[in-house]
Amino acid sequence: MILLGDTKIYVGTKDDSRLRSDPSWAVVNTAKTVHVEVKGWSNAPPRDHPDYLAFEEGQFLSFNWVDDAARMYEWSGPEAFIRALDFIDKWYEFKNILISCDLGHSRSPTVALLYLSKRLHLIPDDSFASARVAFQAIYPGYAPAGIADYVAAHWAGIN
Repeated sequence: MILLGDTKIYVGTKDDSRLRSDPSWAVVNTAKTVHVEVKGWSNAPPRDHPDYLAFEEGQFLSFNWVDDAARMYEWSGPEAFIRALDFIDKWYEFKNILISCDLGHSRSPTVALLYLSKRLHLIPDDSFASARVAFQAIYPGYAPAGIADYVAAHWAGIN
């Protein structure tokens, strides 16, 4: 788990998502593996299930995201990213914030990048490309897959 600069934002792995039961943390999970585990599913349910895309309970928000091509984020749309940022806003003053995915290389740091750029304005917010350069100076392990292409294409609509 890595703290991002002088913030309360940490990026971690699926193992770190256990902090969802710690009252001093608010957790955003961005990995299908944890999402289905938390829901007690052996695999993802049908797409019409109310918790298929996202599940929120108290200080825990979970997304059923896989790290794949940009098209994989089209069905959740910019609204899912905005929901994550709004959730972080809600808890930022009161809790440490963990954003986790399977390995902490792509999905979770992308949400962290968005928060540092769009909400805290600690890195550039004019484009994904300039935010990414500044973010990689803070988080050198950032190695996004398709989520980067999606966020770059929808940058203006994620606020």
